Amino acid sequence: MKFFTNYFFILLFLFFQNFIFYKNLFAQKDTIKYNVEANTIAQLIAGLPIESDKITENATTKQHAKIFAENWDKLEDARLSKLRTWRDNELAEINQNTSTLFYPFAGPDFLNAYILFPDVDNYLLFGLEKTGELPKIEDMKGVFLQNYLANVRSSLSEIFSRNYFITRNMMQNVSANLKGVLPVISVFLAKTDNQIIKIQKVFIENADKITYTSLKFQSKYNFVNGLYIEFKNKKKNKIQKLYYFGTDFQDKAMVGKQDLVKFIKTFEQVTTLTKSASYLLHGGDFSTIRNLVLSQSNAVVQDDTGVPYRYFKPAEWESQFYGKYARPVKDFNYGYQNDVAQKFNTDKSIKSINFTFGYHWWTDKSSVFKYVKKKK
Repeated sequence: MKFFTNYFFILLFLFFQNFIFYKNLFAQKDTIKYNVEANTIAQLIAGLPIESDKITENATTKQHAKIFAENWDKLEDARLSKLRTWRDNELAEINQNTSTLFYPFAGPDFLNAYILFPDVDNYLLFGLEKTGELPKIEDMKGVFLQNYLANVRSSLSEIFSRNYFITRNMMQNVSANLKGVLPVISVFLAKTDNQIIKIQKVFIENADKITYTSLKFQSKYNFVNGLYIEFKNKKKNKIQKLYYFGTDFQDKAMVGKQDLVKFIKTFEQVTTLTKSASYLLHGGDFSTIRNLVLSQSNAVVQDDTGVPYRYFKPAEWESQFYGKYARPVKDFNYGYQNDVAQKFNTDKSIKSINFTFGYHWWTDKSSVFKYVKKKK
């Protein structure tokens, strides 16, 4: 009897000890200093309730919020919810072992990066579009506000319908009308329950010297520069980092950007994501980035526009294919892989998917390729 009495009191002690620990843990206030103005603008252009008294809702913002929510809900139902389920079933192990996501040819597509890899420490996004800036709160009124919100919706129209950006349209909608990718990235941050802590410009002076400045700073030197954002999800207890570089990845352009290559190589536990990339990695003009993907990645998740199947040697990579393979859409007269077509016709291990991924957005002919590097 004495044994059971002592055992009871031990359990009671442990219960109260844990209760106090968790009570204190959840009672702790978030001491992080967030960028209030950036988050206010992000909430506004994402059609979300504005958690600030600096902007008053009006007919323009309410109409924008209504239209935006309708389009987002369709995207969520048609694609995002299904991507999350597929991610949980098929990318769980990769996510556990990934610290950095390398996403060449991403443009401002933080959305798919975060949906598929929500817990990585670093996101490395690249595109041709300039970085840009967010509008000032005091300017968000009248005709400017109306036009700006319309430009946001126009810039995201292809994401809503296809879940990818078209480069030639981005040059107008994003680079010209919104002055760069930052507003679009901010929308995606807000819609995925993330709050911005800081936004800076980042300069790669050399592989060992990375400089962070205000967005307004202009260097007199021709360093590769980009965007740096620290953010935190409302439901997570970690700060994550996003880098965006607007730069040309062609081999002839990369000759003078070896410090950028070295910078990318400083990141560990890398997974590469490629989708809707115009089959650029199939040609001879992008061998630098293709070799970087193969040498630095522990895993690769891509559609058929990524690194061709023949580069993933069976002795070095495990592979799993999904969906259905089809010829490239009519915009591209290259990129078809006979060996991939044969594999899809004969390999019984290929798994089906219930979402579209890449250029075949209006059919069921999407394919996803997962490669995991074998341990030596």
